[in-house]
Amino acid sequence: MTFTAKAFRRQIIDAVRADEPVAPLCPHAPPIGFCGGCTFQDRAYATQVAAKCAALRELWANDLPDELLQRVTMIAAPQPYAYRTRMDYVASRARFGLRRGGKFNFIVDLSECHLIPPAAFAVVRLVYERAVALGLPDYNLRSHEGFLRYVVVRLSPQGELLIAIIATSRDYAAELEQVAALALAQPQVAGFHWLLNDTLTDISFGTAVRHWGAATLPMRVGRYTLAIGPNTFFQNNIHLLLPLLDDIAGYAGGAAHVADLYGGVGTIALHLSDQVEQLVCVESVVESAELAAQNVVANHVGNVAVVAAEVLPFLREQRVGHFDLAVADPPRIGLGPDVCRELLRLGPRRLIYVSCNPLTQLEDARILAAGYRVVELHGYDMFPQTPHMEALAVFERHATPDATQNAFRA
Repeated sequence: MTFTAKAFRRQIIDAVRADEPVAPLCPHAPPIGFCGGCTFQDRAYATQVAAKCAALRELWANDLPDELLQRVTMIAAPQPYAYRTRMDYVASRARFGLRRGGKFNFIVDLSECHLIPPAAFAVVRLVYERAVALGLPDYNLRSHEGFLRYVVVRLSPQGELLIAIIATSRDYAAELEQVAALALAQPQVAGFHWLLNDTLTDISFGTAVRHWGAATLPMRVGRYTLAIGPNTFFQNNIHLLLPLLDDIAGYAGGAAHVADLYGGVGTIALHLSDQVEQLVCVESVVESAELAAQNVVANHVGNVAVVAAEVLPFLREQRVGHFDLAVADPPRIGLGPDVCRELLRLGPRRLIYVSCNPLTQLEDARILAAGYRVVELHGYDMFPQTPHMEALAVFERHATPDATQNAFRA
Protein backbone atom coordinates (compact mmCIF):
# COMPACT_ATOMS: atom_id res chain seq x y z
CA MET A 1 0.00 0.00 0.00
CA THR A 2 1.29 3.46 -0.88
CA PHE A 3 0.64 6.06 1.79
CA THR A 4 0.33 9.80 1.33
CA ALA A 5 1.05 12.07 4.28
CA LYS A 6 -2.67 12.81 4.53
CA ALA A 7 -3.64 9.12 4.45
CA PHE A 8 -1.01 8.19 7.05
CA ARG A 9 -2.22 10.92 9.38
CA ARG A 10 -5.86 9.94 8.80
CA GLN A 11 -5.12 6.30 9.63
CA ILE A 12 -3.76 7.30 13.03
CA ILE A 13 -6.59 9.73 13.74
CA ASP A 14 -9.29 7.22 12.80
CA ALA A 15 -7.73 4.49 14.94
CA VAL A 16 -7.51 6.75 17.98
CA ARG A 17 -11.02 8.13 17.48
CA ALA A 18 -12.43 4.60 17.47
CA ASP A 19 -11.67 4.35 21.18
CA GLU A 20 -13.96 5.56 23.94
CA PRO A 21 -13.67 9.28 24.76
CA VAL A 22 -12.18 10.62 27.98
CA ALA A 23 -12.33 14.11 29.47
CA PRO A 24 -9.65 16.38 27.95
CA LEU A 25 -7.29 18.20 30.29
CA CYS A 26 -7.56 21.54 28.46
CA PRO A 27 -10.79 23.48 27.80
CA HIS A 28 -9.46 24.59 24.42
CA ALA A 29 -8.90 21.05 23.14
CA PRO A 30 -11.42 19.29 20.88
CA PRO A 31 -14.23 18.43 21.28
CA ILE A 32 -14.80 21.23 23.82
CA GLY A 33 -12.69 23.81 22.00
CA PHE A 34 -11.13 24.17 18.57
CA CYS A 35 -7.41 24.62 19.21
CA GLY A 36 -5.28 22.81 16.63
CA GLY A 37 -2.34 22.33 18.99
CA CYS A 38 -3.76 18.99 20.19
CA THR A 39 -5.76 16.33 18.38
CA PHE A 40 -6.23 13.57 20.96
CA GLN A 41 -6.67 14.95 24.47
CA ASP A 42 -10.11 13.32 24.55
CA ARG A 43 -8.69 9.83 24.02
CA ALA A 44 -6.51 7.68 26.32
CA TYR A 45 -2.78 8.09 25.83
CA ALA A 46 -2.22 4.32 25.57
CA THR A 47 -4.61 4.30 22.60
CA GLN A 48 -2.56 7.00 20.88
CA VAL A 49 0.67 5.02 21.29
CA ALA A 50 -0.91 1.79 20.03
CA ALA A 51 -2.38 3.52 16.97
CA LYS A 52 0.96 5.05 16.03
CA CYS A 53 2.74 1.71 16.41
CA ALA A 54 0.17 0.00 14.19
CA ALA A 55 0.47 2.73 11.56
CA LEU A 56 4.27 2.50 11.53
CA ARG A 57 4.13 -1.28 11.11
CA GLU A 58 1.62 -1.03 8.27
CA LEU A 59 3.70 1.63 6.55
CA TRP A 60 6.70 -0.72 6.44
CA ALA A 61 4.74 -3.96 5.97
CA ASN A 62 5.99 -4.61 2.41
CA ASP A 63 9.60 -3.66 3.12
CA LEU A 64 10.57 -5.60 6.23
CA PRO A 65 10.69 -9.31 7.02
CA ASP A 66 7.90 -10.44 9.32
CA GLU A 67 10.19 -11.16 12.25
CA LEU A 68 11.58 -7.62 12.22
CA LEU A 69 8.17 -6.07 11.59
CA GLN A 70 6.82 -7.69 14.76
CA ARG A 71 9.68 -6.16 16.78
CA VAL A 72 8.73 -2.62 15.75
CA THR A 73 7.64 -0.71 18.84
CA MET A 74 6.44 2.78 19.70
CA ILE A 75 8.24 4.19 22.73
CA ALA A 76 5.75 6.17 24.81
CA ALA A 77 6.58 9.56 26.27
CA PRO A 78 7.13 9.37 30.04
CA GLN A 79 4.77 12.35 30.35
CA PRO A 80 2.11 13.05 27.68
CA TYR A 81 1.73 16.71 28.75
CA ALA A 82 4.12 19.59 29.47
CA TYR A 83 6.70 17.98 27.21
CA ARG A 84 7.61 20.50 24.52
CA THR A 85 10.93 22.32 24.44
CA ARG A 86 9.48 24.97 22.10
CA MET A 87 6.08 26.55 21.53
CA ASP A 88 5.25 29.27 19.00
CA TYR A 89 2.17 31.25 20.01
CA VAL A 90 0.52 33.46 17.38
CA ALA A 91 -0.48 37.05 18.14
CA SER A 92 -3.17 38.19 15.73
CA ARG A 93 -6.28 40.36 15.86
CA ALA A 94 -6.49 40.53 19.66
CA ARG A 95 -6.01 36.77 20.04
CA PHE A 96 -3.02 34.98 21.48
CA GLY A 97 -2.63 31.25 21.02
CA LEU A 98 -2.67 28.57 18.34
CA ARG A 99 -4.45 28.06 15.07
CA ARG A 100 -7.84 26.44 14.93
CA GLY A 101 -7.69 22.98 13.38
CA GLY A 102 -7.94 23.33 9.61
CA LYS A 103 -8.23 27.14 9.68
CA PHE A 104 -4.88 28.86 9.21
CA ASN A 105 -6.12 32.41 9.75
CA PHE A 106 -8.27 31.75 12.83
CA ILE A 107 -6.40 31.94 16.13
CA VAL A 108 -7.86 30.34 19.25
CA ASP A 109 -7.26 32.71 22.16
CA LEU A 110 -5.74 30.53 24.88
CA SER A 111 -6.14 31.02 28.59
CA GLU A 112 -4.08 27.88 29.24
CA CYS A 113 -1.98 25.37 27.32
CA HIS A 114 -0.74 22.04 28.62
CA LEU A 115 1.89 21.30 25.96
CA ILE A 116 4.26 23.22 28.22
CA PRO A 117 4.05 23.52 32.03
CA PRO A 118 1.21 25.85 33.13
CA ALA A 119 3.67 28.18 34.86
CA ALA A 120 5.63 28.59 31.63
CA PHE A 121 2.48 29.38 29.67
CA ALA A 122 1.48 31.94 32.29
CA VAL A 123 4.77 33.78 31.75
CA VAL A 124 4.34 33.85 27.97
CA ARG A 125 0.75 35.05 28.24
CA LEU A 126 1.90 37.76 30.69
CA VAL A 127 4.51 38.94 28.17
CA TYR A 128 1.86 39.19 25.45
CA GLU A 129 -0.59 41.06 27.64
CA ARG A 130 2.11 43.54 28.68
CA ALA A 131 3.01 44.16 25.05
CA VAL A 132 -0.63 44.85 24.18
CA ALA A 133 -1.06 47.14 27.20
CA LEU A 134 1.91 49.18 26.00
CA GLY A 135 0.29 49.68 22.61
CA LEU A 136 2.17 47.17 20.48
CA PRO A 137 -0.27 46.21 17.70
CA ASP A 138 -0.45 42.52 16.97
CA TYR A 139 -0.32 41.18 13.43
CA ASN A 140 -3.26 40.83 11.09
CA LEU A 141 -2.78 37.60 9.13
CA ARG A 142 -5.08 38.81 6.34
CA SER A 143 -4.00 42.45 5.83
CA HIS A 144 -0.38 41.86 6.93
CA GLU A 145 -0.49 44.95 9.12
CA GLY A 146 0.75 45.19 12.67
CA PHE A 147 3.92 44.59 14.66
CA LEU A 148 3.81 41.55 16.96
CA ARG A 149 3.58 38.24 15.09
CA TYR A 150 4.66 35.53 17.55
CA VAL A 151 5.75 35.01 21.11
CA VAL A 152 8.05 31.99 21.19
CA VAL A 153 9.14 30.16 24.32
CA ARG A 154 11.92 27.62 24.66
CA LEU A 155 12.01 25.44 27.74
CA SER A 156 14.93 23.52 29.24
CA PRO A 157 14.64 20.23 31.16
CA GLN A 158 15.60 22.26 34.23
CA GLY A 159 12.62 24.62 33.79
CA GLU A 160 14.44 27.71 32.50
CA LEU A 161 12.83 29.74 29.70
CA LEU A 162 14.11 31.68 26.73
CA ILE A 163 11.45 33.96 25.25
CA ALA A 164 11.48 35.65 21.85
CA ILE A 165 9.06 37.98 20.15
CA ILE A 166 8.88 37.90 16.36
CA ALA A 167 8.06 41.39 15.04
CA THR A 168 7.67 43.07 11.65
CA SER A 169 9.90 46.11 12.30
CA ARG A 170 12.44 47.76 14.56
CA ASP A 171 9.81 50.13 15.99
CA TYR A 172 8.63 50.23 19.62
CA ALA A 173 12.12 49.90 21.09
CA ALA A 174 11.21 51.75 24.31
CA GLU A 175 8.10 49.62 24.81
CA LEU A 176 10.01 46.39 24.20
CA GLU A 177 12.52 47.46 26.82
CA GLN A 178 9.67 47.40 29.33
CA VAL A 179 8.37 44.06 28.05
CA ALA A 180 11.84 42.56 28.38
CA ALA A 181 12.15 43.91 31.93
CA LEU A 182 8.87 42.27 32.88
CA ALA A 183 9.94 38.96 31.33
CA LEU A 184 13.31 38.93 33.08
CA ALA A 185 11.64 39.74 36.39
CA GLN A 186 10.11 36.26 36.25
CA PRO A 187 12.50 33.89 38.06
CA GLN A 188 12.48 31.16 35.40
CA VAL A 189 13.25 33.46 32.42
CA ALA A 190 16.93 33.42 31.41
CA GLY A 191 16.74 35.66 28.33
CA PHE A 192 14.48 37.69 26.08
CA HIS A 193 15.01 38.16 22.31
CA TRP A 194 13.64 40.57 19.74
CA LEU A 195 13.66 38.96 16.28
CA LEU A 196 12.69 40.58 12.99
CA ASN A 197 10.55 39.00 10.27
CA ASP A 198 9.47 41.80 7.92
CA THR A 199 8.45 39.47 5.07
CA LEU A 200 5.03 38.12 4.14
CA THR A 201 6.25 34.61 4.95
CA ASP A 202 4.58 33.29 8.09
CA ILE A 203 7.48 31.83 10.07
CA SER A 204 8.27 32.12 13.75
CA PHE A 205 11.98 32.75 13.22
CA GLY A 206 13.78 35.97 12.47
CA THR A 207 16.91 38.09 12.32
CA ALA A 208 18.25 39.15 15.69
CA VAL A 209 17.58 42.78 16.60
CA ARG A 210 18.46 42.72 20.28
CA HIS A 211 18.40 40.52 23.34
CA TRP A 212 18.19 41.10 27.08
CA GLY A 213 19.60 38.70 29.64
CA ALA A 214 21.14 35.46 28.41
CA ALA A 215 21.70 35.04 24.67
CA THR A 216 21.22 31.28 24.86
CA LEU A 217 19.38 28.69 26.94
CA PRO A 218 21.35 25.87 28.61
CA MET A 219 19.79 22.48 27.90
CA ARG A 220 21.11 19.80 30.25
CA VAL A 221 20.78 16.41 28.53
CA GLY A 222 22.48 13.51 30.26
CA ARG A 223 26.07 14.45 31.08
CA TYR A 224 26.20 17.37 28.66
CA THR A 225 24.85 20.91 28.60
CA LEU A 226 24.04 22.40 25.22
CA ALA A 227 23.42 26.08 24.53
CA ILE A 228 20.58 26.76 22.12
CA GLY A 229 19.33 30.03 20.65
CA PRO A 230 15.87 31.26 19.68
CA ASN A 231 16.31 30.13 16.06
CA THR A 232 18.16 26.84 16.46
CA PHE A 233 16.65 23.37 16.04
CA PHE A 234 16.37 21.13 19.08
CA GLN A 235 14.34 17.98 19.64
CA ASN A 236 10.93 18.97 20.93
CA ASN A 237 10.28 16.50 23.75
CA ILE A 238 12.04 17.15 27.04
CA HIS A 239 11.17 13.80 28.55
CA LEU A 240 11.86 11.44 25.62
CA LEU A 241 15.03 13.02 24.23
CA LEU A 242 17.48 11.22 26.52
CA PRO A 243 15.95 7.76 25.91
CA LEU A 244 16.23 8.40 22.17
CA LEU A 245 19.86 9.50 22.50
CA ASP A 246 20.68 6.48 24.66
CA ASP A 247 19.22 4.17 22.01
CA ILE A 248 21.26 5.89 19.28
CA ALA A 249 24.37 5.44 21.41
CA GLY A 250 23.54 1.77 21.93
CA TYR A 251 23.38 1.18 18.17
CA ALA A 252 26.61 3.16 17.61
CA GLY A 253 28.77 0.95 19.81
CA GLY A 254 32.17 0.04 18.39
CA ALA A 255 32.28 2.80 15.75
CA ALA A 256 35.61 4.51 15.18
CA HIS A 257 34.99 7.31 12.65
CA VAL A 258 31.50 8.81 12.67
CA ALA A 259 29.67 11.38 10.55
CA ASP A 260 26.79 13.11 12.36
CA LEU A 261 24.74 14.59 9.50
CA TYR A 262 22.29 17.45 10.08
CA GLY A 263 23.94 17.71 13.48
CA GLY A 264 22.24 20.86 14.80
CA VAL A 265 23.84 22.19 17.97
CA GLY A 266 25.73 18.93 18.53
CA THR A 267 23.17 17.03 20.61
CA ILE A 268 23.82 13.59 19.09
CA ALA A 269 27.52 14.25 18.53
CA LEU A 270 28.22 15.02 22.17
CA HIS A 271 26.17 12.05 23.35
CA LEU A 272 28.27 9.72 21.18
CA SER A 273 31.63 11.35 21.83
CA ASP A 274 32.75 9.15 24.72
CA GLN A 275 32.33 5.90 22.79
CA VAL A 276 33.80 6.70 19.35
CA GLU A 277 37.30 7.68 18.27
CA GLN A 278 36.52 10.64 16.01
CA LEU A 279 33.27 12.32 15.03
CA VAL A 280 32.48 15.12 12.59
CA CYS A 281 29.23 17.04 13.09
CA VAL A 282 27.90 18.50 9.83
CA GLU A 283 25.34 21.33 10.00
CA SER A 284 24.31 23.76 7.25
CA VAL A 285 22.70 26.45 9.44
CA VAL A 286 25.58 28.70 10.44
CA GLU A 287 24.05 29.78 13.76
CA SER A 288 23.54 26.15 14.80
CA ALA A 289 27.01 25.12 13.63
CA GLU A 290 28.57 27.94 15.65
CA LEU A 291 26.65 26.87 18.74
CA ALA A 292 27.68 23.25 18.14
CA ALA A 293 31.34 24.30 18.09
CA GLN A 294 30.84 26.28 21.29
CA ASN A 295 29.08 23.33 22.92
CA VAL A 296 31.97 21.00 22.06
CA VAL A 297 34.45 23.36 23.72
CA ALA A 298 32.23 24.11 26.72
CA ASN A 299 31.82 20.40 27.43
CA HIS A 300 35.58 19.75 27.09
CA VAL A 301 35.14 17.23 24.29
CA GLY A 302 38.25 16.76 22.17
CA ASN A 303 37.23 14.25 19.50
CA VAL A 304 34.38 16.12 17.81
CA ALA A 305 34.90 18.49 14.88
CA VAL A 306 32.10 20.74 13.60
CA VAL A 307 31.75 21.56 9.90
CA ALA A 308 29.37 24.28 8.73
CA ALA A 309 28.32 22.84 5.37
CA GLU A 310 25.45 21.35 3.41
CA VAL A 311 25.42 17.59 3.79
CA LEU A 312 25.52 16.67 0.09
CA PRO A 313 28.69 18.60 -0.90
CA PHE A 314 30.34 17.48 2.32
CA LEU A 315 29.71 13.82 1.50
CA ARG A 316 30.93 14.26 -2.07
CA GLU A 317 34.31 15.34 -0.73
CA GLN A 318 34.75 12.25 1.45
CA ARG A 319 36.64 9.13 0.46
CA VAL A 320 35.14 5.65 0.37
CA GLY A 321 35.39 3.82 3.67
CA HIS A 322 36.43 6.82 5.76
CA PHE A 323 33.38 6.60 8.05
CA ASP A 324 32.28 3.33 9.57
CA LEU A 325 29.09 4.93 10.95
CA ALA A 326 26.83 7.71 9.70
CA VAL A 327 24.07 9.17 11.87
CA ALA A 328 21.44 11.34 10.17
CA ASP A 329 18.60 13.43 11.60
CA PRO A 330 17.35 15.32 8.54
CA PRO A 331 14.38 17.70 8.24
CA ARG A 332 10.95 16.40 7.16
CA ILE A 333 11.94 16.20 3.49
CA GLY A 334 14.35 13.39 4.37
CA LEU A 335 17.78 12.62 2.94
CA GLY A 336 16.72 12.61 -0.70
CA PRO A 337 18.12 10.49 -3.56
CA ASP A 338 21.43 12.35 -3.93
CA VAL A 339 22.46 12.04 -0.29
CA CYS A 340 21.37 8.38 -0.28
CA ARG A 341 23.54 7.70 -3.33
CA GLU A 342 26.54 9.32 -1.62
CA LEU A 343 26.02 7.17 1.45
CA LEU A 344 25.88 4.11 -0.80
CA ARG A 345 29.13 5.20 -2.42
CA LEU A 346 30.92 5.85 0.87
CA GLY A 347 29.67 2.58 2.35
CA PRO A 348 29.80 3.06 6.13
CA ARG A 349 29.25 -0.21 7.95
CA ARG A 350 26.15 1.12 9.69
CA LEU A 351 23.63 3.94 9.26
CA ILE A 352 21.42 5.30 12.04
CA TYR A 353 18.56 7.35 10.63
CA VAL A 354 16.33 9.47 12.88
CA SER A 355 13.27 10.91 11.17
CA CYS A 356 10.29 13.11 12.05
CA ASN A 357 8.62 11.93 8.81
CA PRO A 358 8.34 8.14 8.47
CA LEU A 359 7.13 8.47 4.85
CA THR A 360 10.27 10.16 3.55
CA GLN A 361 12.36 7.86 5.73
CA LEU A 362 10.82 4.86 3.94
CA GLU A 363 11.42 6.46 0.52
CA ASP A 364 15.09 6.90 1.43
CA ALA A 365 15.28 3.35 2.81
CA ARG A 366 14.15 1.96 -0.53
CA ILE A 367 17.07 3.71 -2.23
CA LEU A 368 19.51 2.63 0.46
CA ALA A 369 18.34 -0.97 0.01
CA ALA A 370 20.83 -1.23 -2.86
CA GLY A 371 23.53 -1.54 -0.21
CA TYR A 372 21.84 -1.80 3.18
CA ARG A 373 19.20 -3.70 5.08
CA VAL A 374 17.17 -2.45 8.04
CA VAL A 375 17.99 -4.35 11.23
CA GLU A 376 15.99 -2.28 13.74
CA LEU A 377 13.04 0.10 13.49
CA HIS A 378 11.31 1.85 16.37
CA GLY A 379 8.96 4.77 16.81
CA TYR A 380 9.16 7.41 19.51
CA ASP A 381 6.09 9.34 20.53
CA MET A 382 7.83 12.69 20.68
CA PHE A 383 4.52 14.47 20.03
CA PRO A 384 1.80 13.16 22.37
CA GLN A 385 -1.76 14.38 21.72
CA THR A 386 -0.97 14.69 17.99
CA PRO A 387 -0.68 12.22 15.05
CA HIS A 388 3.05 12.93 14.69
CA MET A 389 5.93 10.66 15.66
CA GLU A 390 9.68 10.19 15.37
CA ALA A 391 11.18 7.00 13.94
CA LEU A 392 14.64 5.47 14.34
CA ALA A 393 15.89 3.04 11.68
CA VAL A 394 19.20 1.19 11.89
CA PHE A 395 20.79 -0.02 8.64
CA GLU A 396 23.58 -2.56 8.20
CA ARG A 397 25.63 -2.78 5.01
CA HIS A 398 25.10 -5.89 2.90
CA ALA A 399 28.07 -8.22 2.64
CA THR A 400 27.29 -8.46 -1.08
CA PRO A 401 25.17 -5.40 -1.99
CA ASP A 402 24.17 -6.59 -5.46
CA ALA A 403 22.57 -9.74 -4.05
CA THR A 404 19.70 -7.82 -2.44
CA GLN A 405 19.29 -4.89 -4.80
CA ASN A 406 16.28 -2.72 -3.92
CA ALA A 407 14.71 -5.08 -1.37
CA PHE A 408 14.81 -5.69 2.36
CA ARG A 409 13.02 -8.98 2.39
CA ALA A 410 15.25 -12.04 2.58
